[in-house]
Order: sequence, then structure tokens, then C-alpha cells
Amino acid sequence: MTRSATPAGRGVSVDKAALTEALRKASGEFDTVADGMVVASADGLVLAAETREIQADTVAAMAVIVSGIATQLVEQAGVGESTACLFESTSGHVAVFPLTADMVVVVFGPDKVNAGMFNLAARGVLSRLQEVVNATETMSV
Repeated sequence: MTRSATPAGRGVSVDKAALTEALRKASGEFDTVADGMVVASADGLVLAAETREIQADTVAAMAVIVSGIATQLVEQAGVGESTACLFESTSGHVAVFPLTADMVVVVFGPDKVNAGMFNLAARGVLSRLQEVVNATETMSV
């Protein structure tokens, strides 16, 4: 049975199945550059995931915290609104994006991909998910 996720404060139900399908398609499209994705609610719960060998629940909770810290840091720096957190490590990349006011997207990439290519692919994943959210908003109006 597919349940809907209704992030608090948005008033829009986003179908978990639609998010999962969007992640599956994005995973196929960006499979050489992005090797895992998680959509999390503002309270750190996994709404959808397409991952290998990670604990999606833990990542979802941490991503919400990271997104909040990024928002505060950018605000204190006086450089506008936070649009992404990008991390590079010895074994790959991680990006955290706000999807809506109440959801974040986490994208993982392998170390064989440079940061620029990963950033483009991760933003492509974000774009696909924004299309799903926008379609849901349009249908609920």
C-alpha cells in the first residue's frame, strides 16, 4: 500500500510512490555520476530512497540538521538563502538540497567523478523531484 507524505506546513500531499519513481528514474539517468539518493521530511524521516549500502534513516536525519545549519550559516554570512550543501570526501561526494520548505534531497556520488560533474547531476536529480512536487501542487489546487 502506498502512503502519502504530507510535510507539515505545506498543505500538499506528496505521494511517496511518485517520489520513489522519480528517484528511480533519476538514478537510471545519472547512474554514472550519482549513486544514491534520499528524500527526507523536515523531521528527518525517509520519504523515498534509492541507495546502496547506506543507512537511509540516519542520513535523512543528519541531512535535515545539515540543511538547517547551512541556512543559519548563509544567513549569518549575509549571502542570501541557502540553496545547497556540497561535501567532498576521499571516497566521493554528498549534496544536500532543500526540495520544499519541509523536505530535503540528499545525493551521493562516487570519487571517480569531479565535483563539477557531480554538482550538475545532483541538481538534475533535484530538478526531477521538483517536477514531481510541482505536479502534486498543481493537482491539489
